[in-house]
Amino acid sequence: MHTAGPLVVSRTNPRYFTAVGAPEKAIYVTGSHVNNNLHDGLGFGPDCPEEPERFDFDAYLELLTERGHNFIRLWRWEQFRGHLMAPADVHFCMEPQPWPRTGPGAASDGKPKFDLSSFDQAYFDRLRERVLAADAAEIYASVMLFEGFSLHLTATPDNVEGHPFHAANNINDIAISSIIDYQVLPLDPNIEALQLAYIHKVIEVVHDLPNVLYEVANESSGQQADAVVFPDGSSIATPIGDTTPWQYWVITAVKDYEREMGYDPHPIGMTYLYPVAELSKSNEPLWQSPTDWISPGFDDTLGEGRWLLDPPANDGSKVVLLDTDHFSPFSSSALWVWKAFLRGHNPILYDLGILGGGVPPDPSEGNPSFDSLEPARRAMGDTRGFAELINLNTMQPRTDLSSTGFALADPGKEYLILQSSEVPDSFSGTSFTATLAAGRYSARWHSVRSRETMPGEVFAVAEETTISMSAPPQIAGPAVLHLRRI
Repeated sequence: MHTAGPLVVSRTNPRYFTAVGAPEKAIYVTGSHVNNNLHDGLGFGPDCPEEPERFDFDAYLELLTERGHNFIRLWRWEQFRGHLMAPADVHFCMEPQPWPRTGPGAASDGKPKFDLSSFDQAYFDRLRERVLAADAAEIYASVMLFEGFSLHLTATPDNVEGHPFHAANNINDIAISSIIDYQVLPLDPNIEALQLAYIHKVIEVVHDLPNVLYEVANESSGQQADAVVFPDGSSIATPIGDTTPWQYWVITAVKDYEREMGYDPHPIGMTYLYPVAELSKSNEPLWQSPTDWISPGFDDTLGEGRWLLDPPANDGSKVVLLDTDHFSPFSSSALWVWKAFLRGHNPILYDLGILGGGVPPDPSEGNPSFDSLEPARRAMGDTRGFAELINLNTMQPRTDLSSTGFALADPGKEYLILQSSEVPDSFSGTSFTATLAAGRYSARWHSVRSRETMPGEVFAVAEETTISMSAPPQIAGPAVLHLRRI
């Protein structure tokens, strides 16, 4: 089996993708991802081991498939030596990289310097192999072109001195000193040429595969400042700039090259920028971008904000891959997955519980542990099952049709309603109201926690009315009600 594709934004319901040639079926994407699912070399502590830690990609795909997932972000990590301090305390000594380490001379890690004038085919072979393997597992893969977080939000000086484009690490006289030299326009012409060559090479390697999406970069900066300053007053002494124009340039470069070469276009996305001058406006560059999809993040508070507790309904202006990486990187829940789904988003889990690729030896260990994220993983598969069951292409998020505020509906034909957005110990007998159009409906109940599903009664509504409903006692709450007109 393979994925249906290439993907395009649905014209009928632009909250979702659809496959070229099959516009009547909306494709909902959801899945777990982690920083080292393309590279090896991520582990705990600040120091790089002699041999990089291996990521078991086969076990990873098996885990995703078993849980019903169909999407991954395939991470790009640019540092061959770097460290993210507490609470994570992990090193990023990532290999392979796109360029060969031929020397002459040694880089800052004692290994041969990079030659940026040519490519290391081993990197691109791995990229294609992993996208192909994902396709065989019916999983869409977003190929991340660049990475911004590591350049300004990981520990200095390796955030820059551990990058191939630092002067000490290559034989090509390329010398970046911060993210400004690498992702803020105008670029040095030599750096721009190297980036374009790399973008074109990635497209050449995967353009013919149906499951490909692209992502410009992960969490690049969105503000000009002399240092990164956090709300608690702590800081990282590295200059930053607004990467928005550069990201738009990358988007245009990808689309132009696909068109120039006659390749099928693939969706390209832009993800959350941090930091920005004004938090409330942090997602505006995404909504205004020429991208096909976006992943917004913190825009009200750095903590448990609206994207986690009460995701706003998607108005259809962009496909939203709602990724916990950008607003809740260390926790998630089954209830959040359902909230995101019923508000018209495609929920994505940043999954630090699977650093090795599969189920760890002790699933209860780690912060977050594998076990703590398992309810969210399972819920993503459950929501995908319902997305396949309903006519998603005609469904829209409707906050006004239920007292809970969470519903997908094609009024008069089909409804999917969350019983409650709260999390008390028990929901037995808890009622809610739903406004339904006239018709005769079959009912189906699903428990968010236990994942049990059972049929409900068939009932009729003579005219549009608001009725009170409650889940059967056999279904532990919170629950989801599926109504379909007979």
